[in-house]
Formats: sequence, C-alpha cells, structure tokens
Amino acid sequence: MTALRARALARALLCAGAAALFAAGCGSQPAPAPAVTPEELRDKAAEALRGLSSAHFRVTHEDGASTDIGFASLMEAEGDGLFPDRARFTVQASAALFRNATLEIDVIQIGETTYLRDAISQQWQTLPAGTLGIEFSNVAGSIADALASIRGATISDGGGADVHLLSGVADAESLRGFVPSAPEGGTLDVTLWVGREDFLTRKVKVAGALFPSDPPDITRTLELSRFDAPVAVEPPV
Repeated sequence: MTALRARALARALLCAGAAALFAAGCGSQPAPAPAVTPEELRDKAAEALRGLSSAHFRVTHEDGASTDIGFASLMEAEGDGLFPDRARFTVQASAALFRNATLEIDVIQIGETTYLRDAISQQWQTLPAGTLGIEFSNVAGSIADALASIRGATISDGGGADVHLLSGVADAESLRGFVPSAPEGGTLDVTLWVGREDFLTRKVKVAGALFPSDPPDITRTLELSRFDAPVAVEPPV
C-alpha cells in the first residue's frame, strides 16, 4: 500500500468514527415533548387539579389592590388545602377599625364551617356561613372548573422548559367554588402556568371582577405547590 493510499484510508476511518460518536451523542438527547393542543392542555390540567389530595397555595394582588371581605381588606392569603373540603391558611389584611393597620388572621375552613382567630385576641370564633366570602377548601377544584369554561385558549412559552403558558377567557361564575358571589355573566382573563410533564398548574393569574366591590381590571395571582404533601386540617381545640 502506498503512503498516499494509507493516509486516505486513515482519514476515512477517522471520519467514520467521528460520525458514529456524533450519532451516539444525538441518540442520548431527550426526545422533544409531544405536541399538545390548547384544548388538550386545558382538559389535562383540569383533570390533574381534580386528582390532587392537597396543595399549598398563596394568593396575592397586583398594584396594591385588595379584596373586601366585609370586616377587612384581604391583601394576601397563604396556607394548605386538604381537598375536597378543608383548608387552613393565614390572611394578611387591613381594617379601618384598626386605622388600616396590617392584621394577621388565621382561618380554618371545614365544609361550610369557618373558624377565625385574629392576632390580637388569639381567640377562635366560628363565623356564620358565607361571612368570609372566599373559600379555599377546594381551591384546586375551583380552578379546574374555571379551566373547563375557558374559551379561545392559546399556548405560549411559559418562560421555562418545564411549563406551558395557557391563556384564555373564562366565565366569572365558574369560580363560584372559590368566590360564591362571583357575578353571573362576567368574564375573566385567565393565564395558567401548567407543567409539561405532569400537567399540574403552578400558577394562575386572573384579571377581572370576582367580588361586587372589585374594580374591573383587578388582577389576582394564585400560586400552587407541595402537591399531595401530607396535610392535617382539624377544628381548633
């Protein structure tokens, strides 16, 4: 074999080896996530929410807004839901009675019964049904109801590899499990951050009036986490 032919054969073997390594490397890459339509994502997200046994939640308002709950203005709420009918959470609120000072209120909801304890008295009291005006005891199911009513759904990048961004318009009354006084005929602009793999909703942004005192452009954000973690919610002793 001549020196020229030997060099040509060596180059051919080197190229073949490189091609094999490249192919092996490509084969180890994760397969792209299967395509999903907005309607499929909506339905899978609703199903995943209804299947939860528990979740941690946090509700906030944009632009300094708050929710009038009768005796105070709710600014933020955070706690745990044990579905389908129990929740324990803490409310950050302001009340004119206390010169709009920020109050911390502990709340337990079990079925139709709501227990409340403020940071000043430290005494639990039972509220008449509907007094609080907001129900966290099955917040996951309420969001699933809103999902089922979404129209004009679209999917976009959720700002990360793990989530889809699902947007659309929902009926306000679809959230009556969360806000019993939600108006009939009203609409909400809803955006959800939904997991690509598990279809669980990490965050929901809701723009539009849910309470009679709400301005039309009020925006609330609900964050969900700690899915199916052990949670105990019992009546106060």
